[in-house]
Amino acid sequence: MSYPLDDAERLRVLALSADGQYQDFIERALANGEVWTLKGPGGFVAYRGDDGEPCFPFWPHPDYARALATDDWSDCVPEPLSLDLFMGRWLPGMERDGRKVAVFPTPVGQGLIAEPRDLLNDLIAARGRPDLAV
Repeated sequence: MSYPLDDAERLRVLALSADGQYQDFIERALANGEVWTLKGPGGFVAYRGDDGEPCFPFWPHPDYARALATDDWSDCVPEPLSLDLFMGRWLPGMERDGRKVAVFPTPVGQGLIAEPRDLLNDLIAARGRPDLAV
């Protein structure tokens, strides 16, 4: 279940730098126990980053994901993933498969591309369990 997101909060977070949005993503994911991505008829969305590697986008709230459900992704809807599933299966699988994480991409092209292992370690550290970091 996502948290309430009013216009003032949405605008505040969208005004943050990509690093600030990354931190907000981590805090919200841990607080709410979920992340959001987009899913369409063909499965979960992905795109090629500047380096040509596939990137999978994730957001802390469905409204941020919904804002990018346009053009090629207009048939997509926000899809929640539990944080445990995201950390236990998605991020390790993306690492194994050589995929990147697009953390909090925005309609104006802002966002941070991260290695799955780095995001996993940041989530573990923020959760207060740095001893579990890989």
